[in-house]
Amino acid sequence: MAAVLAPTPHALHNRRAFSLPLSKCCHRQRLSVARTASAPLHRRTDRRSEYTPPVATNEWSFEQRIQEALNVLELMEAQGIEPEPSLFCILLKSCADAENLEFGKTIHSKIVGTELENDVFVVNNLINLYAKCRCYRTARKLFEKMPVKNAVSWTSIISMYSQSGFHEEALRLYNMMTSDGNVKPTVFTYTIALNSCAKLGYLAMGTEIHKDIKMDRCESDDFIVTALIDMYAKCGSIDEARQVFDKIDEPTVAACTAMIEGYNTNNQADNAMRFIRRILQSGLDLKVAKELGFTCMIRSCTMEATLRQGQEIHAHMIKFEYKPGLLTVNELILLYEKCNKMVLARRLFDELLVKNVKLWGRMISGYVRNGLNQEALELYLDMVAGDVEQNSFVLSCALDACTSIMGLEEGKQIHGRAIKTGYDLCDDSLDAKLVKLYTECRKVA
Repeated sequence: MAAVLAPTPHALHNRRAFSLPLSKCCHRQRLSVARTASAPLHRRTDRRSEYTPPVATNEWSFEQRIQEALNVLELMEAQGIEPEPSLFCILLKSCADAENLEFGKTIHSKIVGTELENDVFVVNNLINLYAKCRCYRTARKLFEKMPVKNAVSWTSIISMYSQSGFHEEALRLYNMMTSDGNVKPTVFTYTIALNSCAKLGYLAMGTEIHKDIKMDRCESDDFIVTALIDMYAKCGSIDEARQVFDKIDEPTVAACTAMIEGYNTNNQADNAMRFIRRILQSGLDLKVAKELGFTCMIRSCTMEATLRQGQEIHAHMIKFEYKPGLLTVNELILLYEKCNKMVLARRLFDELLVKNVKLWGRMISGYVRNGLNQEALELYLDMVAGDVEQNSFVLSCALDACTSIMGLEEGKQIHGRAIKTGYDLCDDSLDAKLVKLYTECRKVA
């Protein structure tokens, strides 16, 4: 960046003139209008400029918008106007959100050699950029070089390791942060650390973090409550998870979901069912329940093959006009399949406008498991007619149906499709199904 002159009142006015409209546009991700907003101000400060601002358009790509913002920075640099740190923070955040490393590095190059290298907020955004772009070593180097680290600095680097699967390092950094004593963890820091404990099954450390949370008096925070329940459940301490839940005055959907999933993880479907009944009786607004919440509820019913309870949950979805996604529908079909209610499963399947290959496979498999092999083949043919991409699981289920009804000709057609797709060369289970089909049909012949 060019040398910056002593800040005169005129220069400060120019800085604000450029930075204010530019930062507002960046914040709204309307980077295309940033240069347009600043251009008239530029012409007032330098009448020799022949710059004509481009017409702003919503159809500009992210790259075009960022490039316009960079062009404005260059205009400021040419006039010796130093941009405000907040402007760099906004630009870096935009690049991080878009995971655009190239433009992020360009912005970083304008920071190198300036006082902004020691600005904690700017460096935090640089760490966030490189972390999201999976440049972990660069992010770590920036973190280590920081003369002063605040809670955001620590949380950003801990989050980077946790989200990348390096949970041991995330927890080691958490210990460094808390042992230092100068920086207080945030709610987000606690939830990240608890998540790493859950992934590793580190009950002892999770319990210690819980003690830190109690001392910090933020145990009632919704995010922390959910993270604590998840940690205790995944570490095998479902009773402690329930104790955390029972202290909540107004349980959230996320907390309820974590509790149900915890029971499922610990193979306590009966307790999950009792818990679900309590939720349904409590008047919790299931309309706001997320997909995972309903999926966990249905999964508990499936584990116990409890049709009535599953239908009750399904009825709540209909009552609140909640349209289940593919994940929840898959669990419902599995429940109906297990309870030998394939008519209900098919009705639900037919109501879906969009179906993925997993759902087709689940439905065909359900027919086969319930001895409805002709229906399985008919559905498979519907899948073929609809030009839906098939996988080895679907082909295997269809071959099972052919074997059961001695449908040699249908089996040969499926074999041909397996050859065409290449699954016959890479799936041993499919080969075994084909061998069984031809062997059984030869016996009959």
